[in-house]
Amino acid sequence: MKGPDSYLDPKIAELVERRISEEEFDRIVNAPYVEGEHEDTIELIRWFTRRYPTVRERLQYARQAYEEWTRKVRILGPASRIKDEDPGS
Repeated sequence: MKGPDSYLDPKIAELVERRISEEEFDRIVNAPYVEGEHEDTIELIRWFTRRYPTVRERLQYARQAYEEWTRKVRILGPASRIKDEDPGS
């Protein structure tokens, strides 16, 4: 996301949001697995489907995760303000 609301550094945003050709997309998507990658992927899928066994639970997780990942971080101020606060209050 570019513009004034972007939370990404402009250099990172440029890399993440760049357009790629159809050929480059096909090359990336069809690249062979590296050793162990296929097995790791299958194990992650198995874990996820055990942890979230229903479609409803999977969608709920995805929605919550998306909201968390895209939430803007609110900056509280200088660290000195945080350090001076009484942890017991």
